[in-house]
Amino acid sequence: MTTGESPALTAPPGLPAGTVLPVDTVGLLEGLTTTRAIRRYTDEPVPREVLRTILFAATRAPSGSNRQPFRFVVLTDGPKAQAAKALIGQAARRVWDAKRQADGYDRGSGGVADSPKARTARALQRFVDGFERIPVLILPCLVRYREPTPSEGASVYPACQNLLLAARALGYGGAFTGWNFAVDAELRALLGVPDGTFIAGTITLGRPAGRHGPVRRRPLAELVYEEEWGCPADWAVDPAGTRFTTAGPPRPAAGSLGSAADPGPAADPGPAAEADLAADADPPRQPRPATVTGRDEGPQR
Repeated sequence: MTTGESPALTAPPGLPAGTVLPVDTVGLLEGLTTTRAIRRYTDEPVPREVLRTILFAATRAPSGSNRQPFRFVVLTDGPKAQAAKALIGQAARRVWDAKRQADGYDRGSGGVADSPKARTARALQRFVDGFERIPVLILPCLVRYREPTPSEGASVYPACQNLLLAARALGYGGAFTGWNFAVDAELRALLGVPDGTFIAGTITLGRPAGRHGPVRRRPLAELVYEEEWGCPADWAVDPAGTRFTTAGPPRPAAGSLGSAADPGPAADPGPAAEADLAADADPPRQPRPATVTGRDEGPQR
């Protein structure tokens, strides 16, 4: 699924002669603050030219000592790609089913059809049920050059964020997931991924059936400290009109690192909060005025 009409090209100022990139109408700060995790896609294929530009942006990311140990396996519609999509899709359904039960998505407010919790569950169920039909999967990989360390992700995950931001700039969208971890050995055998190379996640990619828009997070004052831990910074104030969320999956009991029913962060559907998931759950609604401020526990629109 790599055919289709390519975007217009232009020679941007400040780049070497002959360098061409698609026209980007999304400013950097706008892209950073409005790139949602997109989990619903049209059937439109992603052109090779778009994939090239997105991966070019991804590979501009920083890495330790500029070693550039990231690699990307792009899965579209070839026989091995289809087999890999099926493997990850089956894992996604197993992991989501366990998480849905463990985190109680069908209990409490989950029984109210229009609650954020219920909309989140519908969004994820639809996502995993149609996983094999997603136009493109990209497996970001890290070629290890030393024993695994807690900081090694710093040389692959920035490239993943670059990838998602570039997709946003070109009118596409994606979501980062960890469902590949449940079938790591099978994927390695199928795709010939060598020992010593870490498959760091699965990025889904396509033309959004939903939409991007302002993401909600906790207030800046809760996340930024000055001088020492827990000391608020009086300048850490959100822009006027910012809307917030405290949504997120239930936390395991103190001292618990997860169980078979609670797969933990490696198998979690992705880094976005439940509000991000709910934002992509149903067709867009009429947005509320941007002047609304203060705490808002509902889903993103």
